[in-house]
Amino acid sequence: MDGRSKEILIQSWPHRCPYCDEVISYDAYSLDEGENRIVCPSCEKAFIKIVSDTAAEEEG
Repeated sequence: MDGRSKEILIQSWPHRCPYCDEVISYDAYSLDEGENRIVCPSCEKAFIKIVSDTAAEEEG
């Protein structure tokens, strides 16, 4: 073992709108690295979904 801790996903929760708490699927959106403007299909309010740089996370 190399001494680094490993992340284990125990449970996954669905993504929800921060305003109306409805479940949102990001499959319909082309999420880019950085800020992404999302409009909830239920309440039609906009919010920002931030996608981090996965390469930077893997480097540690």
